[in-house]
Amino acid sequence: MILKISNLCKPTLLLLSIILKFGVTAQTIEIISFVNNPVEINPFIGGNVVVNFKYTSEAGSNGNNIFIGLEVLDSNNNYKSSISGKTLVNQLAGNNIQSSVELFISSYNTLSENLSHGDYYQVKAILYESGTWVENAWSGHWNTNPLIIQDTSGISYSTNTISKGADVSWMTEMESNGYSWKDNNGNNKDLMPLLADYELNAIRLRVWVNPNNSGANGWCDIDDLVNKSKLADAENLDIMICIHFSDWWADPSNQTKPAAWVGLSVSQLETAVYNHTLDILNALGNENIIPKWVQIGNETNDGMLWPTGKASTGGFNNYAKFINAGTSAVKNYDSNIQTIIHLSNGYDNGLFLWNIEGLLNNGVISNRIDVIGMSLYPDESNWISLVDDTYYNMIDLHSRYNKNIMVVEVGFSNHRPDISYQFLTYIIEKTRQANGTGVFYWEPIAHGNFTTYTKGAWDIDGSPSIAMDAFIDLGIQNFEDNNFPINENFKIIPNPTNNFLKIELNSEDNYSLLIFNILGEKLIEISNYKDMQKIDISNFKKGVYLLKLNNSEYKFIKL
Repeated sequence: MILKISNLCKPTLLLLSIILKFGVTAQTIEIISFVNNPVEINPFIGGNVVVNFKYTSEAGSNGNNIFIGLEVLDSNNNYKSSISGKTLVNQLAGNNIQSSVELFISSYNTLSENLSHGDYYQVKAILYESGTWVENAWSGHWNTNPLIIQDTSGISYSTNTISKGADVSWMTEMESNGYSWKDNNGNNKDLMPLLADYELNAIRLRVWVNPNNSGANGWCDIDDLVNKSKLADAENLDIMICIHFSDWWADPSNQTKPAAWVGLSVSQLETAVYNHTLDILNALGNENIIPKWVQIGNETNDGMLWPTGKASTGGFNNYAKFINAGTSAVKNYDSNIQTIIHLSNGYDNGLFLWNIEGLLNNGVISNRIDVIGMSLYPDESNWISLVDDTYYNMIDLHSRYNKNIMVVEVGFSNHRPDISYQFLTYIIEKTRQANGTGVFYWEPIAHGNFTTYTKGAWDIDGSPSIAMDAFIDLGIQNFEDNNFPINENFKIIPNPTNNFLKIELNSEDNYSLLIFNILGEKLIEISNYKDMQKIDISNFKKGVYLLKLNNSEYKFIKL
């Protein structure tokens, strides 16, 4: 858990934080050491620091709560921000008890060498009175060394281009319930342009057969799909259609036939799949919209249209027929649209082989399937290993079947946006390394009381959390040696950068300097820039920016 705590009142008369309670044994806490300091921060998976500490409870304690946290302090030891932390509840009471915690540090955070002048990382500890959250003892900058975080890995990002997208099918329903969208500066924005600001280039939208017959209350029908598709198309976002062949959720646990299709024969169900798919494409076509991808079913681990097409109970042949009906409708409408079959648990190679081999052995028309899609929803304890397993699965599936591979759904706990950012960074990188073609976040916009789904990537104020920054390509540009092309008369120092940058000029000409964001908005203008003049960009968001110096221009990265 990350606990955001404002600057605490520190003891002013004691070197060590000791509070005496009514004359009884003093309650103390002390950070003994760090297992690793400096801490290496891998750009893909972040890093961890192990903090060793000891404490003494007050006399009569039945157990104490403890908080260990990492903060940024300024040169005057004043609190600036929280980075990470863990709360330990009802710990064993006693004298000089030693323990340790491991804190995660995301690569989203600034390396120590790039912090603003005088700022530094500091671990603090708080010991609470027995059975309460009353702070009784502290340890911090006055008796603990600062923490250094660094990256000496030399790792570089893959430059393979992929589709980066989000499923935002809840958008219209949320807006009807009063939800709106903001950027991180508090400005109200339409959702599609806001997603484009994060360098997303695609949108995924689900559609049910007749959601008026279900708890969906009519949302995500064809009309609703078209309305959202028009908004995405206006922003030049590619569109993926995810067809749930059901009136509500179709997933590994639910593949219920639409109410109107109950009682249909196998051949009639094939026709219904074909016609429904065609109806969707015609509705979009009427608005001059052609999706880039169409998913035939959603997470069809065990087939679709149960029980007729349930693979594990003898329905593989029917399952293959239904897939064929959907892909046939798509290819007959427009052969350039890519078709997707989609299973969950992207790390489970056995599941994918069982499902795909079963389809191939039961007559599925392979050359009508373009993409194998997968989902991945890890947690804090397993995200690295599951991404690794998904990476190997992607490589194996592409090698076996010669199909494009996409991660069409990902999600991570919105209670840990720092780890979510790291997970997204890692799955995007590993997808690129595996020559995958896309990563899509499932319903990142979920927040507040709209749903019980807790894997969104949005803050409670209606703005994207830091997790969404993982979609911004910090590593795609080549900034080797921090130099501009050799025919230029200047170079950025440093590049990538964090809070400040300077331009080293190789001539004495007069220079006009402009800096723009990716939307073309002018952020800084200096009419007479001087050699090595410091430019403060500490208030810039992470991302890629355009610097223009007279008639020359170049991109730089804000970390």
